Amino acid sequence: MATGPGQPRTGHGAAAVRAPAFGAAVGADHQDDDLIRLSCDVCPDGLAVVTIGGDLDLATVDRTVRYVSDIIDRHDGAISADLSGLAFCDACGLGALVRIATRAEQAGRRIEFTKPSRAVARIMRITGVDERLLVPALAGLAAGPPDPALGRG
Repeated sequence: MATGPGQPRTGHGAAAVRAPAFGAAVGADHQDDDLIRLSCDVCPDGLAVVTIGGDLDLATVDRTVRYVSDIIDRHDGAISADLSGLAFCDACGLGALVRIATRAEQAGRRIEFTKPSRAVARIMRITGVDERLLVPALAGLAAGPPDPALGRG
């Protein structure tokens, strides 16, 4: 389903509804290029689900932080960020996710990062940001079996 500016896409098995303050302020709810894909669906219960896909690195962090920060600033309801389409995330990308979480906290809300790929969950775990960024149940799942390489010096 194609959408125009200010019209959140529908998805997640139910028709999504437009949250007036969100749709009017954000403009386009879907941005794609060769490196990063950003979109936002507003569910009937008011949850804004931001989807981040592609590569989150030096080339895409500023755009991503601006996009999600705008949603945080304009949407009054809960926000979740789906990371399942994130193929690559380096240290700059992790820094961007921390900046996004900090922005949400400054706005008096929490953003939940969900469905990280195995590779993204692993780098979150190695750097220790998993406990801050992922909901507790996901942080535990991200740990997975112990990695023998982590114990080597």
